[in-house]
Parts: sequence; C-alpha cells; structure tokens
Amino acid sequence: MKLRPILGYTAAGATVLAALLTPFLLMGFFIHGLAALPLHLDEVYSGGDKARTVQMGAYSIDIHRPVRPHFLQSEKPFVQLDWTPACALPPHVSDMVDIDGRGQPDVLVSFDVPSDPKAPLRVNVEPLIPRYQAMHSVGKDRFSRLIVRVDNAILVRVPLTY
Repeated sequence: MKLRPILGYTAAGATVLAALLTPFLLMGFFIHGLAALPLHLDEVYSGGDKARTVQMGAYSIDIHRPVRPHFLQSEKPFVQLDWTPACALPPHVSDMVDIDGRGQPDVLVSFDVPSDPKAPLRVNVEPLIPRYQAMHSVGKDRFSRLIVRVDNAILVRVPLTY
C-alpha cells in the first residue's frame, strides 16, 4: 500500500529534476545552433567592415568601409576611423587621413586624448574634399557623427555628404 505513493513522489521528483537539468544539458546544442545562424550586427552599430590600416608610427588608423543605413534607419551615411592603441596616442592627435585610398588626404581629424579614459572626447574634422562633412567639437551626437573610446581604441565616425 505504501509503494504507490513512494513511486508517485519519486516520479514527480525525477520530473522536476529533469525539468531543471534540461536547459543545462541542451545549452551546447543551442549555442552551436545559434552560432551557425548567419546573424551579424548591423553596420550602423559595428561601424562596417575594416577596409585597410594605415600605420602612423606608434599607433595605427583602421579605416572602415562606408556605412549606408537601411531604408527605415534615420542615421546618415558615415565612415568609421579607429585609432589604436589609445595608450600610444599623443596628448593631441591631428592627422590627415586618406579615407578612400587614392593617395591624397581626404580629411583632417584632430582631437585631444585625455589621460582619464572616462573623460569626454571632442573631435574636429575638416574635410579636404566635398564628400565628407565638417564636424566641430562633436562628442556623442549620433551614431553617424561621434567620437568614443572603446577599450584601447578611439573611434571617430565622419558623416558623408552623399
């Protein structure tokens, strides 16, 4: 007579234990399944694919491909430039950058690099050709025009005029 309740409680306990362990046992399956999906961050957030790198002595500038936002996005087209490593940058950066790779500088980018990594940054961009927009004392205005420090890099996004 006592066997029936014992079997019932044992089955209930095993069911609860199986329900608790199932996510952990299937986690690897879900991780591999999600990793196999062709998902990627939108270029408005990631800055686009890196096109090339220009060595500037102790630091380098990574130049990304132009990003053109999708139909429903309100951002303007831009090009992202990454100065790395930030710890090797001088206190004031003023670089003429050949963005399109044609051998002539396209923009003059200048900004101060504070020693405090959490200090706000401001950038000035003077276009040397009409394809790029000027920026004066810009911080984190929009995704398409900003300067931010991310890990050991300083990212600058220069808006395109077309």
